[in-house]
Amino acid sequence: MKIGSPAFDFEMVDQHGNLHTLSDYAGKQNVLLSFHIFSFTKGCNNQITGFRSNYLKFKELNTQILGVSCDAQPTQTAYSTSLGNLPYPVLSDFHPKGKVSKQFGIFNEDRGTSDRGVFIIDTSGEIKYIQIYKRAEDIDIDHLLEVLANLSQ
Repeated sequence: MKIGSPAFDFEMVDQHGNLHTLSDYAGKQNVLLSFHIFSFTKGCNNQITGFRSNYLKFKELNTQILGVSCDAQPTQTAYSTSLGNLPYPVLSDFHPKGKVSKQFGIFNEDRGTSDRGVFIIDTSGEIKYIQIYKRAEDIDIDHLLEVLANLSQ
C-alpha cells in the first residue's frame, strides 16, 4: 500500500458482531484505520482511548475511526467493554488470521499480529496518509486531526 493508491475493500466484524466493509463508507466519510497489536496491552489501550477522547473531533472532520487488530471478535467485545464501551467500531482481523493486515502490508509474521499503524482513506477510497509506528511509540492524535483538516480544504 502506498499513498495515492486505492485501498482494499475489506469485510470484518466489530465488537458487537456487526459486519463492516470499507465500501460502507465510500462517498460518505473518510476512514481512519487504526491497527493495534494486541487488545489489553498498555500501548494499545493508550491508542484506543486516545481516539475515544477525541472521537467528536474526528466526527467533525467527517471521519469514521475503525480500530483493527488480529484478536478474535469475542476478545474485541471484552476489550471494548473493559474500556467503557467505545463509541467507534473495533474490528476483528482474526479469520482468516491477519488477512486485512496483510493486504495493507502491516502484518508482522513473527508475532502473528499487525504492527501499530494508521491509514487515512478519503471518501473516494484513496489512501491519503500512512504511518507505521514503532512498538512503544505513541500515536500523535493532534497530527492526525491536522492531516484530516487539510484533506477537507
